[in-house]
Amino acid sequence: MKKVRPAVLIHGGAGSYRGLSDEVLSMRLEHLSRAVMEGYNAISKGALDAVEAAVRYMESCGFFNAGLGSVLTINGLVEMDAGIMDGRDLRVGATALLRRVKNPVSLARKIMENTDHIFIAGEWAEKLAEFYGLELLDNIVSEEKLKRFKEMYESWIRGEGSRMSKLREMILKGKSIFDLHDTVGAVAIDSEGNVASAVSTGGYWLKFPGRIGDVPLVGCGFYADNDAGASAATGTGEFIARLNLSRLCCDLMRMGFQAQDACKLAIKRITDKFGPNTAGIIAVDKNGGLGFDFNTNGMGRALMYEGLDKPIVAIFREEKN
Repeated sequence: MKKVRPAVLIHGGAGSYRGLSDEVLSMRLEHLSRAVMEGYNAISKGALDAVEAAVRYMESCGFFNAGLGSVLTINGLVEMDAGIMDGRDLRVGATALLRRVKNPVSLARKIMENTDHIFIAGEWAEKLAEFYGLELLDNIVSEEKLKRFKEMYESWIRGEGSRMSKLREMILKGKSIFDLHDTVGAVAIDSEGNVASAVSTGGYWLKFPGRIGDVPLVGCGFYADNDAGASAATGTGEFIARLNLSRLCCDLMRMGFQAQDACKLAIKRITDKFGPNTAGIIAVDKNGGLGFDFNTNGMGRALMYEGLDKPIVAIFREEKN
């Protein structure tokens, strides 16, 4: 069997990144570097372990919109989603609407490996996490996060910005049922040519409770198949899901496109359909080729492969460290 150069590629979300201080951008780059190294240090165990390790770091550090860093819904709660896929046999695990699980990606893996199902959400998903001894937290919603929630809610309800205008109109008409873009992902290939993908998110600020985007939906937020490659998407979930963006990227690699070209074609497709500022994607093809593209101002990303002295980390297109 032909050996492949092991590699891990991660993203920390696609978005504008405008207005962030140099200090915050530097911290983001540092966390991306640490996350990709967590994944790369696990690559000897296989691609699946690598993507889980990288995403677990991003969930645990509190700096990304996943796990401890998850943002709040319109009624001030956390609802987290995650998914993982093994390219060897197309096994999938996914979970959604979690409020207390520190590492949703690890619960997704438990669902994949230890249950008869592929997607378990809500209260019983959390019971399953407790059954398997995964860490549960009651303090994910911090005082700082609640303060930020109040500021964003008051700005949004005044009509500043266009996001979720229908929901705003519903609230203003007195039909509210409430108590008054970000994703992380990883793809990897190990020395045996096995690929895997994992993703996790807290959704987006002020989303409708119960909303599930692309992240835990197989083929939308993530996909992996040894016959093609692996991909992980980030951006506006409602658009990504309608195009099955990650499956589209993998299908292009299955047709013979290298990872970089597949990513560019996938982002061109979503841009043509829904406009700019909608998505980003990362991918690895079955030969170990790596790629990324995005139609936003930036997409945090980091890459580590055999032979590099240190990770390549960037947010904007021109950066290389």
